[in-house]
Amino acid sequence: MADLNEVMRTIWRRFISSLRAPGSGVAWLLSVFVAFPVALAIATGDGVGSIVVFFLVFVISLLLAAEIFFRLGYRLYKGEAYRPFPRLPFENLYVEPHPYIPFVNKRNFTTEKGGPATYPLHKGRFFFGCYTTNSLGFINGYNGSRDIAVPKPDGLLRINCIGASTTGNYIEFDGRAYSYPMELEGILQSRMSVPVEVNNCGQGGYNSADMMVRFALQVIDTQPDIVVIYHAYNDIRAYLTSEFKSDYSHVRRNLGESYWKFALASKIPYIPVKFLNFLFNQWLPGNIRNSLLEQVTKGSFDSRLDPSIGLSAYQRNLQHIIDLCRCNGIQVVLSTYCHFLHDAIKEDPLHLLYRRIVNEENKIMRYLSEKNGLKLVDNAALVPPDEHYFVDSIHFTPEGMRLIASNIADVII
Repeated sequence: MADLNEVMRTIWRRFISSLRAPGSGVAWLLSVFVAFPVALAIATGDGVGSIVVFFLVFVISLLLAAEIFFRLGYRLYKGEAYRPFPRLPFENLYVEPHPYIPFVNKRNFTTEKGGPATYPLHKGRFFFGCYTTNSLGFINGYNGSRDIAVPKPDGLLRINCIGASTTGNYIEFDGRAYSYPMELEGILQSRMSVPVEVNNCGQGGYNSADMMVRFALQVIDTQPDIVVIYHAYNDIRAYLTSEFKSDYSHVRRNLGESYWKFALASKIPYIPVKFLNFLFNQWLPGNIRNSLLEQVTKGSFDSRLDPSIGLSAYQRNLQHIIDLCRCNGIQVVLSTYCHFLHDAIKEDPLHLLYRRIVNEENKIMRYLSEKNGLKLVDNAALVPPDEHYFVDSIHFTPEGMRLIASNIADVII
């Protein structure tokens, strides 16, 4: 039975892979649901009326068969039912291209509506919220829209947290929003005698090159006293993409190149046939949460590549941020990165490879701490590998956010 399941998974995976390209996918749809039924109807029917009836019967039968095959195959492959996600109207798209980095959030703009969190762990327990970005395009503070006043008020201790989604991520539980910067602010305000402000300057999907440019062009102008860097993992795609270039141009493209696809996708009405919905979402971006990174990523991923050259670029990018901070009198706190191999992925070769590379990134973070005389929070060692703290392999539950915030607060104090 196990061998049969594996054969079915392989067939389903190859079948879906063949449909991902719009050209071959559309050709397949036309062949199966138009040309083939027409041929059968002509061969079976007697007269125009019967040919039309047979054509409709064959089309409906094929659609039903394809829908059943897709639903069973998806559940077998993914372990859960396929859930279509809604497409955003183009005017509600809350990201936009930027001339020097692939994308940014629009300023003072409301994100897409929330809903149940789609992480593999704790399903049904947590929710995504709906927030308004601030004047810099970050989601900061409880409602997201809290601005960072410049010049910085006298006597205020300003701490900016930079990173990707594990920094920028918000999750809701029992009607309250959580992020690790918000938890860090609450802890520090309760334990320190000076006014403290902790800002979330994280952007989901960024790698270290994106983060470095955004920091140099924008975040540094907010005059932070301390910068906390919690970042790894997102650079791995760059390490393992063919023809590596240290400026990441081999793996990144600007959102402006495919922005039109979001506009086109928003014009396609929702079709209540899951396999057609799935195919359209393969060919065109459906919404930001599910489709953004695909639109700014290029190149051929190869897990057999040596990541060492890429790791050197990762180290260089972080060192540049550190150097900018030191030249501007900003203290830096570094943190190692947590990677949790939960039961569903603990034996998966790709996740095991990612774990090995994250371990190398953590070695680099420790090295940079020693080289530059910086404080290091070893969250990779301090956060237990337990589902209580994680919603997937890298993102945190509110308990996990609170724990890494507490660990960082101890060092800052």
